[in-house]
Amino acid sequence: TNGMAVYRASVSQPGDLLIPKARDRAYVMLNGAWVGTVKGSAFNSTIRLTERGTLDLLVVSDGHMNTGHVQVPSPRRYMKGITEGPVTLNGTPLGPWTVTLLPLGDLGCYGNSRHHAPPSTFLPGSLYVGNLPKCTEGADTFMDTSGWGKGVAFVGDATLGRYWPLAGPQLTLYIPSTLCKAGGVRIVMLELETPGRNVTFTDAPNLRGPIDPTQL
Repeated sequence: TNGMAVYRASVSQPGDLLIPKARDRAYVMLNGAWVGTVKGSAFNSTIRLTERGTLDLLVVSDGHMNTGHVQVPSPRRYMKGITEGPVTLNGTPLGPWTVTLLPLGDLGCYGNSRHHAPPSTFLPGSLYVGNLPKCTEGADTFMDTSGWGKGVAFVGDATLGRYWPLAGPQLTLYIPSTLCKAGGVRIVMLELETPGRNVTFTDAPNLRGPIDPTQL
């Protein structure tokens, strides 16, 4: 999928959870609480689970490389999801698993809610919905995502694109004039790591922000 997937299994006891490989990133939640993150560059990541219950792995795809110089020895090695072996708890494979795909093409069911969850209740994949009350119809603009972590932005019914200012260097997303409506437009931020308080709009792109390779 080019969106996200939730892997769910039951955990019968506390212990050490081992995830061999997640492409491209996995957010680990136990009984509705965020307990850890597995980066795409990591192998054999271990996370301590302190109780039994329901385990959810929210796995996010960051897309595919399409440049000609990329050499993939095996198509299977470039598949997205939990790869390179079973997820184990204290050395024993977990299962059975259910997998729910979460495509990112339609968020219309969330309406015009303006609720903003406080930081203490943040979970990866939270949605933050707001409105741009004045949008000049026929004018291009850029949305600055500084202050946010990593996620996907939507304008109206359109998927605007991925943002990741923590990793850089791109800070802005282009909003074409066709998405601007005279009566305003809805903005949705699907945040995975660090929710911001607001977004700003500008008439120029910013593609030269700081770069942090440790985020990868």
